[in-house]
Amino acid sequence: MNWRRGLLLAGIHVGVAGSLLAWQESGYWRDLKSKQLGPSPSRLELAAFQEDSAITFNPCADDGVWDGEISPQERVSGMANLPVVLLTGWHEPCKSPRFLDSKVESFLGSMDKMRFHRTRGSEILILVILCVLVAVEWLLVGGFPLIQPRRWWLEPGAFITTCTLLGTALATIPHVSHLSVIPALMAAIAWLLWFGLLLWKILRAGWSLVVRRPAQAT
Repeated sequence: MNWRRGLLLAGIHVGVAGSLLAWQESGYWRDLKSKQLGPSPSRLELAAFQEDSAITFNPCADDGVWDGEISPQERVSGMANLPVVLLTGWHEPCKSPRFLDSKVESFLGSMDKMRFHRTRGSEILILVILCVLVAVEWLLVGGFPLIQPRRWWLEPGAFITTCTLLGTALATIPHVSHLSVIPALMAAIAWLLWFGLLLWKILRAGWSLVVRRPAQAT
């Protein structure tokens, strides 16, 4: 195992994923409660004051969900960590809960007998779990490269990392953030190639084992 390479890629991707997730979270932080107290508040409050109306919309209310377009940050961080996305559903704050969200929020909510438990504590716990999974993912992908091409960037792990850094740079620039979809899709394609290589390695190893046994028996 190439520990040095694995640790390098793990550090890069944990830093990128953690930063993008925290950036997304910051926009919703004021709508999240520091502690769940009593019944969940309404998602939409309407108050009429003579001729004026004040509308307060809380997208982080626990008794409902609000979904919009996938943000460039989520697209880049998700496509860069496709195995973790397939395992957990990834995370975007205050939207329909994915697999990991449901497990964490239901566990914490069960303490207060509530359907969801969207608090700052639950969001932090979800982000920590995702960062740990990203670290394990890239420690394995980086430490056990499936191929050793002459050009370093042709190795799937290195190519995905390059696309991730490029996509992150684009996602942080408001007027060109929509272009981050290009490196994100390239990273997703590279992951599919990586899965294909892994499957080929497993099948070839299994076939070699099957062929070797009859030869040893004779």
